[in-house]
Parts: sequence; structure tokens; C-alpha cells
Amino acid sequence: MARFEEGRSISCPPLFEGEAYSQWSNVMKYFIQAQDFELWDIIEEGYIEAPKKKKKQRSENDTKAKLNSRAMHILLCGLNEEVSKKVSTCKRAKEMWEKIERLYGKEEKKDGAPSCANLLSSSMVDGVLALNEPEVSSNSCDSNSYLFDELQDAFDELYLEFEAMNSKFKKMISKLEIENDFLLKTKLDFENQNEILKNDLDISKLSNDVLEKENLDLKVKLGSLTKEKEIISYNSSCHIMAKCSHCHYHGHSIHTCPIKKRKSYRIRQVWVPKGTRDIEINVNGSKAIWIPKSK
Repeated sequence: MARFEEGRSISCPPLFEGEAYSQWSNVMKYFIQAQDFELWDIIEEGYIEAPKKKKKQRSENDTKAKLNSRAMHILLCGLNEEVSKKVSTCKRAKEMWEKIERLYGKEEKKDGAPSCANLLSSSMVDGVLALNEPEVSSNSCDSNSYLFDELQDAFDELYLEFEAMNSKFKKMISKLEIENDFLLKTKLDFENQNEILKNDLDISKLSNDVLEKENLDLKVKLGSLTKEKEIISYNSSCHIMAKCSHCHYHGHSIHTCPIKKRKSYRIRQVWVPKGTRDIEINVNGSKAIWIPKSK
């Protein structure tokens, strides 16, 4: 019985060492699609972060960023040290894939067989030259001549490439149109918010002017009140320090003494001997009593 050797691991990506890019790219494409189709969409189409205004947009940006980092991790695991140094500065998986293709895909085309476009161009030139040359026997063979089936296959390949590129560009145009509409809407929203803020600023300026005028009026009133308070405090201190020499009370002078102004105290009183008046007052007391002065 035939004995088969073990194949490559399905958990490890194919390693690219700078040669056989077309074979490696096909195997890597199938490997990434086997992991997750969204990873290959991120590599093929890329992504643009939407403005982080709503929770849905934030969650979409987070999922796209996670897919991009996973795709870049798989690509870097499938490159050797020399190739990974050349593409390690890329920030998008699409950018990394295109850079690898730009660096090693063109070299393979130069070293390998002619491309479809070169095949068609060379065959068209040979056909034009054959019209001007004399007829040659069917036995003779030209090394640069191609069969019709080869030309048809080359044309079909070019047509398929054109259709693929056309579909990519259509998708990109539709995405750009959607993003353009979204940006126009956000621009209108920002303009409306700017107008509202301008109106609020004007209203706040007017209210600020009114408050400044009221503040000045209050300062003037406060100054007048402080002056009145100083005058009142000065007068009160003067009254407190004033002392009457007649009644010995504070707060007035002898000229404004109310006790002195009373009529009863204006009568002059003198001492008289006891027993000179008919009415005896304080018999058991002193020898003299107070009596009003006779008129």
C-alpha cells in the first residue's frame, strides 16, 4: 500500500520567504478565508473609521479594528524576518497585503513568463507584421507566433481582471458616497449647533452688560450706605462719650439736660430752724428741714 507523508498544519499560515509569491498568496488567501471571511474582506477592501458619536458606530469601529489586527497578525506570522521588516510599519492589513504584492509580485512577473497584456500586445504586433510579410509555407514555424486559443485565454483573463477591478471600484465608490452623505449631514448638524451657540453667546453678552450695570449701581449704593454708617457710628460714639455735669448721665450735655429743665427743680431751697413752720415734718429727725423759699 502507498504511504502518504504528512501535510502542512491547518493551524499555521504558510510561510513566505520572498519567492513564489503567486503560490503563497493563493494559499494564504484560502487560509485566511478558512479562519473568517470577514478577515479577508478587511484585507481586500480595508475599512475607514466612522465618527465616534453613537454607541453603534463605536462598536462597529471596535469590531473592525479587532478584525484588522487579527488579519495583520496572521500575515506577519506567515512572513519571514526579512519580509516582515519591510511591512511592519503598515497600520492596515490591506496596506500590508498591497505592499507585499508591490514588492514581490512585480519581481515574479519580471522573472517569470510574460503577462497577459504583454502576450496580447506581442501577438497583435506579430499579426500586423505578418500582413506585410510574404506568405510562408505551413511547414515553417515562428517562435513568437501564438495560437488563437492562447489569445482567447489571455483575453478572457484580462476581461476577468477588468470585471474584478470594476466591481471593486464600484464598491469603493458606493462606500465613499455613503460616507460623503454622512459627512454632509454631520457638517449641517455642526453648522446648526454653531448658530445656536452664537445666539446663546449674544444673549449671554447682553445679560452680562445688564449685570455689570446693576453691579455698578449696587457699588454706588454700598458706598453711600458705608458713608451713612460711618456718620451714624461717629454720632453715636460722640453721644456715648458725652456726660452731663448736672445729672451725671451719658448721652447729653448740661445744656440739654431734661432733669435741669424740669420746673420742680428750678425752685430754690434753703435750711430753716425747726419749729418756724406750722407743719411739722420729721419730728424725730434732724433740727432743720427743707422748705421752699418764700416768694
